Amino acid sequence: MKKCKLHINDKDYLLGLNRNAIKWLEAQGFNIADFDNKPTTYYDLLWVSLFIANHPEVNPNLAMKLYETYEEKEGSEMIAEVIKFAIGEYSAFIHALAGTNSEKKKKLEIIED
Repeated sequence: MKKCKLHINDKDYLLGLNRNAIKWLEAQGFNIADFDNKPTTYYDLLWVSLFIANHPEVNPNLAMKLYETYEEKEGSEMIAEVIKFAIGEYSAFIHALAGTNSEKKKKLEIIED
């Protein structure tokens, strides 16, 4: 999976999603189909989830403080770009999990007993 590098408060953060981050998102009630109904909630959840893989020391409260700092410095357009990145990575992970990105389709052999 891809990673996104942000510089906030004189520190570099390597953000990305992994299986644990996706599981955390889903445990928080994240559902990509509901994104338009809960954009603010899901923006926050996606932002926090990006820290899970490489920065476990960043708890949700700190992640949201970093969000505010980054938004003040870089603007809401850059926050939107980070969220687009997160949505793309989430979708790529789900498609890979389901095998829908694979060009080689292998058939599952099912045997009835």
